[in-house]
Amino acid sequence: MPEVAVDLWKVVNADRLTPDLIISLLKGEVGAVRIQNFLSEEACNKCLEAIKNNGVDYYEGVYPKIGKVGITQFEHRFSAEKKKEYFAKAKQANHVRESIFQASNDPVKEVVEAVQEGWEHPVTFAVEKGTNEQYFAGLIRVMNRALLHVDWAGGLDGLFPEWSIGEINAQLAWNIYLQPSNSGGSTIVYRRLWRKSDETFYKLQDSYAYSEEVVADSDFVRIIPQQGELVFFNPQHYHEVQMTEGDTDRITVSSFIGLMPDQRLVFWS
Repeated sequence: MPEVAVDLWKVVNADRLTPDLIISLLKGEVGAVRIQNFLSEEACNKCLEAIKNNGVDYYEGVYPKIGKVGITQFEHRFSAEKKKEYFAKAKQANHVRESIFQASNDPVKEVVEAVQEGWEHPVTFAVEKGTNEQYFAGLIRVMNRALLHVDWAGGLDGLFPEWSIGEINAQLAWNIYLQPSNSGGSTIVYRRLWRKSDETFYKLQDSYAYSEEVVADSDFVRIIPQQGELVFFNPQHYHEVQMTEGDTDRITVSSFIGLMPDQRLVFWS
């Protein structure tokens, strides 16, 4: 990893989103956009108490372990039966999210509204064509480390089973830091897009992750978590979460956003 982040690719601090900021993120022209104090300390603490009362599950076959509340399309992507299972669970998962956040405004819906205020086209939860089934959005995660990887749903287009989100032209991710760890836990986003050859030369065996060599000499931005902060970045770029330190869990709520061919922005997890 480079020792010092350069200024060419930067984190933009903003009070709100604008069309130019969203387009810059979609094009990968900026490393990240941060909106500080998007949620108050009181709202974060109410969310944390509700998460504690609800309990946390863990991803299957993922190391280091990552706790979660909610479901992911990623875990259901390559099987028609799994796809059916995802949508069977999605409605309940959205209800659970709404229940957890009922003591405060639902931060997922607040992010949808914030994005809509900065975009000239519709912004909604993703809906599957043909069945009109709504995707889940708003994954809560408890993690002390996330290995180097990329996220991209566009490649799902044309595969079996097909997903509507496979039609996207670009993808964003957002996180709200409900609880930072004592120290560490920074998100690092590299100015390096995935290439097909990376699967051969850099993909780690039996893992979702890639070798650090793939981002050698790449520009990067470092996002140090702050409670209540909302951060957007383009997950088509390699990114990771550095190891946390201390006994306080790093807890976030997040989802993906995809740019559809008709310029709609859609949310899913």
